[in-house]
Amino acid sequence: MAQAMLNYVMNVYLLPLDLCKELEIMMNSFWWGSKRNGGGGIKWMKWERLCKPKDFGGLGFNLGFNPIFIWRSIMASKDVVIKGSRLQIESGHQALIGKAPWLPDSDCGFITTDLHEELVMAPVCSLMMVDQRRWDYDVVTDLFNARNRDLILKIPLSTRRDRDVWYWLADPRGVFSVRSCYKMMTYDANNSSSSFWRRLWKLNVPSKVKNFLWRAVKNVLPTTDNLLSREFRCCLLALFLGSGVVCWERPHVGWVKCNVDAAVFSFQSKSSFGCVVRNSDGTFLAAKCDSFAGSFRARQAEAFGVREALS
Repeated sequence: MAQAMLNYVMNVYLLPLDLCKELEIMMNSFWWGSKRNGGGGIKWMKWERLCKPKDFGGLGFNLGFNPIFIWRSIMASKDVVIKGSRLQIESGHQALIGKAPWLPDSDCGFITTDLHEELVMAPVCSLMMVDQRRWDYDVVTDLFNARNRDLILKIPLSTRRDRDVWYWLADPRGVFSVRSCYKMMTYDANNSSSSFWRRLWKLNVPSKVKNFLWRAVKNVLPTTDNLLSREFRCCLLALFLGSGVVCWERPHVGWVKCNVDAAVFSFQSKSSFGCVVRNSDGTFLAAKCDSFAGSFRARQAEAFGVREALS
């Protein structure tokens, strides 16, 4: 809701810095379940990474970061508009060879060959065969470098339209939108990882499952390793000849600690155990798990686990 109510205004203005920061703090706190005074949940990821579009591994959170002056807003978008705008060559009479971005290249739409001033100001139609909508191969090959030549010859020429038209390179339909402009400003639309994220968000599973998968891939799940890397004191299952959950404590320097647990499956007449060994830094050293026939009481199964851990 905090983002949706400002979408219309953000299509016209660049919002004040202080307002954007305040709203982002609110959304960040809500997402991670934390409080503004610092209490509550763990902030697993920087806000900038959450603001990436879903196609690029983020969650699409975003607000602007600039003063609210309309002309400054327009001028701030000038470079990206030039970068994403292209002229579709139809007749070639409106586009100038060296002045217009008419090459279909995502990095640069301008001619990069050094040309004479008269050729720079000449219309693109001068590169076509007389009275035909076909490129003059010999002229194009003689005048331009390999990059420009290949791009020019790839441009299809229409016999039905008489005017060159502008289109937006970042949109498949050629239509400008704030969303596509934002993506062009911040992320590479051809990024190979974007297809993976698109497939993930389109999975036919509940939203909570997709959210869990996103957290797993981004490594922001509250696993033991992640909690320890953030020096977060947590309670781990460390049953040693007893029952109940106790807080795991680091052993003395130079010592190692082995945590043992066991489970009894009476309906299968089977018991199992697991053990984990870590040093004083909390670093994983070894682990073991196994199952054995027999239905025992919990303490007996744990005693078997201890015996196996010490063997």
